[in-house]
Amino acid sequence: MRTVSVTDGVTDEGQESFRIQTERAVYLYQKTGCAFSSLIDRDGNDWIGYKPKGGPKGHYRGIPNMGYETFGHPGYETGRSELVTDSPDLVEVRSSTADGAWEVEWKIRSTHATMTAHKIAAPVWLLYEGTPGGKFNPKTQFMFFSDGTRMACSETRRAESPDPKWVAFCDPKTKRSLVLAYDGPDSFVDTYWPMDGKGGMTVFGFGRTDTDGFGFYIKTVPFSFSFALVESVSFEEIAAYVGNYLPVRG
Repeated sequence: MRTVSVTDGVTDEGQESFRIQTERAVYLYQKTGCAFSSLIDRDGNDWIGYKPKGGPKGHYRGIPNMGYETFGHPGYETGRSELVTDSPDLVEVRSSTADGAWEVEWKIRSTHATMTAHKIAAPVWLLYEGTPGGKFNPKTQFMFFSDGTRMACSETRRAESPDPKWVAFCDPKTKRSLVLAYDGPDSFVDTYWPMDGKGGMTVFGFGRTDTDGFGFYIKTVPFSFSFALVESVSFEEIAAYVGNYLPVRG
């Protein structure tokens, strides 16, 4: 039985993309941006909501947004992507730059998506800039960290995330959560803050300090970055899902 499928040559927000359909979500991956511009749940809510214009209401959004004006952000035209695997339970996409300085590989399964970075030309961060539940409502949405810490999306945080390094953005309206996880060799400060309040977007970054310029702190490859939609806002159920499916170490 096929649990994941891919359609090539789809246009999403002005750029040719791969459309990857799973049981839990639809992923739209821009080929030259080398990033996800949309993540649509089973009710049609887009948890990213990239648009070509609009700042926090549009073109700032995306996953993983890893290299500022260089690589891995919707709308950029700095990379190229090829479909490597199209099997009943796995879609694999490889993205790189023409000079070979950047290279990442995405594996999308029915349960989650994982990027392995093989080459980076500069230090990076790994971001979620988007719209939990389809619309950012920081006063009602909240976050969990792996140690059980809960905070409202209206708050800010600058600290190293506890091990294992994962964070969940929870939307009580849809009763779903978006979990993001990092697995790699570096130790660094992570930052979260809400941008432009209701109708804007989250700004969360593994390896983002926002102190020294922008502050990119992930410097060593290989590392992996994963994300998944979970049909729950319960810490216990989210933690169990991460333990079952996401490649992140304690």
